[in-house]
Amino acid sequence: MNSRNTTDLLYSNSFAGVCLSIVASTILVFGFNFDETKDAKLIWWLALNTLLLLRIIDTARWYLRSGKIGYDSAAGMGRFATGVLSTALCWSAYVVFFIEKMDVVEFATTVVIICAMAGGSSTVLIGNGRLAAAFSLILLLPVSVYCLMSPESYRQYLGILGIMFAGVISYTALKSANFTARALRFKNENSQLIEQMRQEQSEIARVNKELSEASYKLNQANNNLEQDVQKRTEKIYQLNNLDSLTNLMNRKAFTAELGKLTEKATQNQSPLALLFIDLDGFKKINDTLGHQIGDSVLIEVASKINAFSDDNKSGRWGGDEFLVALPYSDQDTAIAIASAIISRISQPIHVHGNEVHLGAAVGIAMCPEHSKAAVELIQLADLAMCDQKETGTRNPRVFSVELKHRIESSQKILDGLQHAIEKKQLYLCYHPIQCAKDNHSWSFEALLRWDLDGEFIGPDVFIPLAEKSGLIKEIGAWVLNRACMDASQWQHCRSAAVSVNVSVIQLMDDGFIRIVDNALRSSGLPPERLHLELTESVFVDNEKKIRQQLDAIQARNIHVSIDDFGTGYSSLSQLQTLKVNYVKIDKSFVDNMEHKGEAIIRATLFIARELNCQTVAEGVESKEQAMALSAMGVDYLQGYYFAKPMRNEDLIVWQNPVTSRSP
Repeated sequence: MNSRNTTDLLYSNSFAGVCLSIVASTILVFGFNFDETKDAKLIWWLALNTLLLLRIIDTARWYLRSGKIGYDSAAGMGRFATGVLSTALCWSAYVVFFIEKMDVVEFATTVVIICAMAGGSSTVLIGNGRLAAAFSLILLLPVSVYCLMSPESYRQYLGILGIMFAGVISYTALKSANFTARALRFKNENSQLIEQMRQEQSEIARVNKELSEASYKLNQANNNLEQDVQKRTEKIYQLNNLDSLTNLMNRKAFTAELGKLTEKATQNQSPLALLFIDLDGFKKINDTLGHQIGDSVLIEVASKINAFSDDNKSGRWGGDEFLVALPYSDQDTAIAIASAIISRISQPIHVHGNEVHLGAAVGIAMCPEHSKAAVELIQLADLAMCDQKETGTRNPRVFSVELKHRIESSQKILDGLQHAIEKKQLYLCYHPIQCAKDNHSWSFEALLRWDLDGEFIGPDVFIPLAEKSGLIKEIGAWVLNRACMDASQWQHCRSAAVSVNVSVIQLMDDGFIRIVDNALRSSGLPPERLHLELTESVFVDNEKKIRQQLDAIQARNIHVSIDDFGTGYSSLSQLQTLKVNYVKIDKSFVDNMEHKGEAIIRATLFIARELNCQTVAEGVESKEQAMALSAMGVDYLQGYYFAKPMRNEDLIVWQNPVTSRSP
């Protein structure tokens, strides 16, 4: 019976997988430029879709015959497995024969499709774990091995991830299939028991008047059967509602239970607190000590968390995330319990001879104050937890309207930032940098500004969001191209350079040098008129990578400045080995010249001379500061004393000699 059910389950799920293969193969073959491999791809496409058509016919045949008694499920399983493995081999052949001819977009699309099909196999082929695992391995291993042998680093990373993904998918498929097999077995056993119970009850009714002793025995048997059914029902309940590792409620069961608790709290007008707990440092334990140790740690943590809740009030949300519902608890009580949980989790855990240390972030949401809906309450507690992680505090964070508004505001800015370039909302202002000796305009620093539908958004607000979201690469490329284009057309100051700020994320990008080359080539700006400004923080990252990028920049005769020198984390040992041309003295030292700032400036000047670097002083706001800095030997000056940042079209007016000043 299990074999028949398994075959039926596989065929019932097969149509979605076949349709996905048809659509995916059609997109790959006809959606990209394939002049060079046109014939070969068409042959592959015809072969694959012929195979898929045969599978559809076989599925239709199963639909017609599956209801008949005596249907050969073993033969059906054989045909189905042959079709699935043949499909996987066809896809694997596509990767092997055509991957060398793919551009980046087609390669990425192919990898996404292969990974999606491999991931979906654990659901579509849930009836047979070995078949699902074989399907995933045939799909993922060829492309992963190819990527590992590729000289390009990102493909090597993809290869490693592909092999890991193949292992995870195979493991998941096997576990899911085992679960399904058990469920089918329990279903069949329950059906048999119920049928047997009905037969015996009928027999009892027929002979009850004739044989009381037989009726008694049959009733006893009936009671035993009911007990068996009850035990099996309880076991099925556990499988469906309890997390198999920690024995806490799983996501589905906890959400349902929380719905009942929130409804009760709302009716009784009593408070209910929900804690969302996320472990800090668990991934490192899994990566270094292995998943077996990680599972033992989760069991121990679950036991600690469960000690703070009543029955059926705690659950595992997934991974290393847990939930605790606290009925009749106000905000102060919830904070106290959350703090105790953090303290308990932070205590050393001893498993299998290892001592491990964890932290925890806890977000709190209140019902009915924050929400009366279970799902929304979980989301709000999750937001509060994430905010605690971002701020780095050890104290639990309670959800608030202010937090919600801050998140919504950040999301609004982030959404607008994604379309700021195409809507032409971004623009550049230029801040002059003057030569200290003769006050001529030596360079202009490009400063990014954003007008969001009439609202000015400061760079201190949107730049961190751009860096966090990855949009800084696209925006940085736009700034670089716009600045080079403007500078190439300056008639009022043909020799002046343009200084462009570059973030760590941009500099670490493998395509950054290509972006710089394209900007110079399209604008016609001489490389020596382009200055790139880097903050000291870049030097705490991959020093080898930074060195390679700076060498490539200097080889093009592009100058490099260290911005805000002395306020970051760079060391003299790093500076003396990295090629830079200018050191920018931070405004905070210029403002503090009357006290200790002058000593720091003189020390910076000494270091710069020893490193063969020139100096730029920022934040010059008075004639006295300009004269003092010039007397110390600072090469270039920048600040509001000379001019405020201005748009490109205003530079011509400012360059009028009548309005210029000298220090």
